Amino acid sequence: MSPQVTFKSNEDKAPQAGALVDSAGKAVQAAPRLSEAVARPYAPSHGMAPSSLPQRPVGLADLGPAAALRVTGPDREKWLQGMQSNDLAAAPYGGAVAALFLGGKGRLVADGLLWRRPDEVIVTTEPTRIEALRAHLDKLLIMEDCELLEAPGLRRLRYFPSQTPPAAPPGIVGSAQPLGLELLLPEDEAQALLQSLPERPVPEVIEAWRIAIGVPRWGTDLDEETTPIEAGLDPMLSFSKGCYVGQEVVAMATYRGRVAWNLVRLEVEGTAPPAGTRLDPQRGPKGRVTSSTQVGGAAVLLGYVHKEFIAPGSEVSLEDGRRTRVLGLPFGSLPGAGVCA
Repeated sequence: MSPQVTFKSNEDKAPQAGALVDSAGKAVQAAPRLSEAVARPYAPSHGMAPSSLPQRPVGLADLGPAAALRVTGPDREKWLQGMQSNDLAAAPYGGAVAALFLGGKGRLVADGLLWRRPDEVIVTTEPTRIEALRAHLDKLLIMEDCELLEAPGLRRLRYFPSQTPPAAPPGIVGSAQPLGLELLLPEDEAQALLQSLPERPVPEVIEAWRIAIGVPRWGTDLDEETTPIEAGLDPMLSFSKGCYVGQEVVAMATYRGRVAWNLVRLEVEGTAPPAGTRLDPQRGPKGRVTSSTQVGGAAVLLGYVHKEFIAPGSEVSLEDGRRTRVLGLPFGSLPGAGVCA
């Protein structure tokens, strides 16, 4: 694949310096500073929390070299608004918004972060999805005055805050996301920060926390057959910015309630069932556990259940005969028209 695709037009639509407003006309707040990051109590957006929460991760996690694309040129923001689900105009310079890239049928191509800068936008995603995303965007870049390039030399970090802010340089900013403060830094700055903040969260602790608070992950809870509404990804959807690829399917699912299955948080007594265990097995393979973790004598799960059972407090059978209790939708998700009881 070529390292660059370029298309030109005459109209200059570069963002202007000064105060930023999103597509609804609301002022955009400055990007959050790492030096001010502190932990906030977990409260579910829908339903109830698990009976017990696992240990909360704390420290700076190294997510490795960024799987990233750089978009430059005067039309970059206009073009990207039509390529993904969230409102790029809501991102401050130096910060990012979480977004979904969808196919024409409204299914996921990739999820990622759009990092907004005065002269470019950096798109980061999971390393396993970067080639699929690049190919997807290449096909959709036609007449716009922007360029799609590789973005080497960047590193992704995630800071899991504690009750006190870290001793970090005040100039480092990021994007507040469900698991922590996401950071995208040049390699040398990232290595310096890793040295200055040596505390590292344990991967198993991170994974248990992710499941317990209900943050879906690509490859376990999400794949190319997933749609945003059934996965509870509505915090990554903008309903004010206008059209984007896959938007019609998303709108129909939201406003008409044409969603038969939803990802939910669940709890069950006893040993955690492995991913792939059937939920409500008589309905077929769609109902299944996608992630699970042990918290004391109970297990907290993420899994897909039929719409009849997505109200908090509903009970759903596991294939081993146990009854799971539905806690609610994933992190940040809220019931929509016909989407959840």
